[in-house]
Amino acid sequence: MTKDQEILNILLELEKNMVKNIAVAITEASSKKLAENFQKLFTNSFTAQRKIFDYMNEQGWYQLTYEPEDKITKKRDKLKQSLDTLEEI
Repeated sequence: MTKDQEILNILLELEKNMVKNIAVAITEASSKKLAENFQKLFTNSFTAQRKIFDYMNEQGWYQLTYEPEDKITKKRDKLKQSLDTLEEI
């Protein structure tokens, strides 16, 4: 792994965490103005994360793996069962 790849991996991870944390901040904000400011930060962070990912993917540094359709279907069905159970509570 090159130094550039290492740096971009770290930046990608940081941006992904920022997106998650800012999403929580938006939902917890006590005022509309604060939530709107967090929403702007979210958009900026999400955009940065996407650009980093796209660049890494174009360079072949971030390889995606695709799951077989039956595995996706099983996971979807399991999640639907969990949701149905939660709705019953």
